Amino acid sequence: MNSLNLRVGDITFALTSEDPSLKLEDQCAARHFVIADGEADVCLRAAWGNSHHDLTGEKLFEAGSLWRLYQQDEGYLFHFTAPGFGPLPYKTARFNSDFTSGEVSLYGDYFRRNEPAYPLEYPLDELLMVNLLAQGRGVEVHACGVQDSDGQGYLFLGQSGAGKTTTARLWQKEAGIQVLSDDRIILRRLEGKIWMYGTPWHGEAELASPMRTPLTQIFLLRHGQKNAAVRLGGSEAVARLMACSFVPFYSPAGLDFALSFFEQLIKVVPVSELQFVPDERAVEFVRRMVPQYA
Repeated sequence: MNSLNLRVGDITFALTSEDPSLKLEDQCAARHFVIADGEADVCLRAAWGNSHHDLTGEKLFEAGSLWRLYQQDEGYLFHFTAPGFGPLPYKTARFNSDFTSGEVSLYGDYFRRNEPAYPLEYPLDELLMVNLLAQGRGVEVHACGVQDSDGQGYLFLGQSGAGKTTTARLWQKEAGIQVLSDDRIILRRLEGKIWMYGTPWHGEAELASPMRTPLTQIFLLRHGQKNAAVRLGGSEAVARLMACSFVPFYSPAGLDFALSFFEQLIKVVPVSELQFVPDERAVEFVRRMVPQYA
């Protein structure tokens, strides 16, 4: 049996295969999150599929021609397709009710059996994380996360085009800082603090760190003619955080948890809209304004 262990957001995934012909190998940014061992939070088995899963059950969600999610009995089934492979899935993944145990089936017609494979290849890894977090563990957001040289943790949120990659590159030039991710950040409440974590799902800057840092300031990005910030609160802040989050909208319990998480978050971490000019002055502006909004 061969195995592969990863740790993302303080959640450990143990992936195993009992088939000697299925060699497990991490890919791309996931390599930064591989660990030698550790107590598993999520146990996953991978195998070559001999027949496609029966797609009976309630269809909960369909992402175009890429993937579908079904509820079957007490668990869930993801069904992955690709336009070049036809209507049958090239991969399926079945999970228990809380996504802590599962089995990934790879279909040999679409994989080269003499080459190593990464069964959690995107988007399955991120879909698994989103559903795990929705079980009361945390929330993933569309954001750039930065740890400043003095330990301050800044979260810059925005949809595509808002300036996350630009912001990451500006901060990357500064001495003593760490960019956790330029596109996806996990937020969790642990040990009495709100922590933000880097993830393997980076953006154009390809920045993906396994680090975590306490979150001290939140900024909703917006391009502007000058650097300026406006403090936000209440329902407006929660709504805008939700709009930049990855939550399973097919899960009422998951939605309720995310709303509650953000309602509690804004009580302890300041939230501002940041209009910025894309040069080094934006970095200095954030550093100067932080004490005023703390």
